[in-house]
Amino acid sequence: MRIDELGEFALIARLTAGLPTREDVALGVGDDAALLDLSGFAADSLLVATCDAQVEGLHFTLGVASPEEIGHKALAVNLSDLAAMGAEPLWVLISLLLPRALDVATLDGVYAGLRSLAARYSVALVGGNVSATDGPLAIDVTALGRVPRDQALTRAGGKAGDLVMVTGTLGAAAAGVLLQGGDARLDALPDETRVRARATQVSPQPRVAEGRALAASGVVTAMLDVSDGLMADLGHLCAASDVSAELDAGAIPVDPVAQAVAGALGLDTLQLALEGGEDYELLFTVRPDGLERALAEVGGGARMIGRLTEPGSGLRMRFEDGRIEELVARGWDHLRPQR
Repeated sequence: MRIDELGEFALIARLTAGLPTREDVALGVGDDAALLDLSGFAADSLLVATCDAQVEGLHFTLGVASPEEIGHKALAVNLSDLAAMGAEPLWVLISLLLPRALDVATLDGVYAGLRSLAARYSVALVGGNVSATDGPLAIDVTALGRVPRDQALTRAGGKAGDLVMVTGTLGAAAAGVLLQGGDARLDALPDETRVRARATQVSPQPRVAEGRALAASGVVTAMLDVSDGLMADLGHLCAASDVSAELDAGAIPVDPVAQAVAGALGLDTLQLALEGGEDYELLFTVRPDGLERALAEVGGGARMIGRLTEPGSGLRMRFEDGRIEELVARGWDHLRPQR
């Protein structure tokens, strides 16, 4: 059945039936707006708000990603933004731009993915909007969360001498994109490599617990998530904090999947990890005396990759042979042609 055969209000009723909720949702889906009860939160909490759209053909491809994976990713990238501020996710609103010929079963799958991830983090889907479009399918999510006022992290707190750290590994999502290209040189890769690369790209896992723990640690000075690529996002942090940075090439945690794919295609493995994007790991800076505390908060799932330096020297990379190269904060830009 197509969505134009079902109609707007029947579609909304279908998608919103049995949505996960929370005790602080006084009124959810069904009225002009949701009512959210803030009385249970401490007066010193801040509301954290973010929104991010996923557009077919740009962020996902039907047939490459399943509808469930598309729904998962649409929510995951927003939860990742909340994690970067150290916030607890609470509520979500979803706005859909729908081609009239879209099959209802596709949206059923999208909402199944959304619901599954929302339930994992006790997030309530409290409203949104539906509109037809002559363009591609688009899923626009607004996510709301809270963070204690004294724990909120931004990109602007870094200082020269702070340690630069990142969770997880980098480059696997970019490897997943390259695998979609159908290059015959990738045919010999093991199935487990292909599966992991694809999963990282279509179903990112937001670092919500790590973000909240790092914010509560008291040793983190600035943080953001790696969505546009490590270099681009480090450039954002440095610009906001008015500092420069020097990275250690040997410390960059390149994912083995990225190494395998880059090797098969004859690409620069380090460049793939630095510029690939969509890793949704946390990039953060720590006081010089806070390394052990930060590592303890994330269970060792992070590593130091460099230091912030005085403003004026830009981004630089130190290699194991001692040479230093200037870097360009290159990565994903939604409004510019991509390489």
